[in-house]
Amino acid sequence: MKLVASWPSVNWTGVSFLQFLERTLYTTNTMSAEVIHQIEEALDDDEKEMLLFLCRDVAVDVTACNVRDLLDSLNERGNLTVMGLAELLYRVRRFDLLKRILKMDKMTVEAYLLRHPHLISDYRVLMTEIGDNLDNSDMSSLIFLMRDYMGRSKTAKNKDKSFLDLVMELEKLSLVAPDQLDLLERCLKTIHRIDLKTKIQKYKQSAQATGTNYINALQASLPNLSLKDPSYNLRDRFRGELSFES
Repeated sequence: MKLVASWPSVNWTGVSFLQFLERTLYTTNTMSAEVIHQIEEALDDDEKEMLLFLCRDVAVDVTACNVRDLLDSLNERGNLTVMGLAELLYRVRRFDLLKRILKMDKMTVEAYLLRHPHLISDYRVLMTEIGDNLDNSDMSSLIFLMRDYMGRSKTAKNKDKSFLDLVMELEKLSLVAPDQLDLLERCLKTIHRIDLKTKIQKYKQSAQATGTNYINALQASLPNLSLKDPSYNLRDRFRGELSFES
């Protein structure tokens, strides 16, 4: 079943919407090429960089240098569900594309994410949130502090790079990982970004509380969830809680 750029006109109220979710979220495993093209074309360079970074854990063995190839590879494997794509657009804050292309709103995705495994790890989301809140002065200070760990040559190469580029370099050196954020936490404290240090602390506390660093939807695939399972009864759990704007 292919998802086209726009769905037929549907009465998105009450049981009709819930029945549509039941049929679509768990059976639509591929996106049309038209949808992938529309999204790739609409994203700017920073959003594309963010999306590629967010997907590093779910596409470990995918050699994709651009968003279109990445989404196409995930699509061919049946890993790019409707809600997986909706989450990606939500994470890069393109709510306009959510509405225009997927015909759903921000609140629908948020309600879904509260109750289902995420495609994107909490760690990746955390890193993008930190990057969004760093200015040029912060980045200059962070890169300087990393000299003691990365060496002058590597930090010199990263001086004009983004925070996400820096994180990827630190990951390669095993200096940063989902369960290894002490270095970044110390550096944020040193540059007096206590607000971002607190974000890391909250992430750690959440990971400890759940007993895991993150949930990957490739390990808990959405299409494999049984609608007969009471814990995923969409009629009971979504009734009156999801909003939808056609």
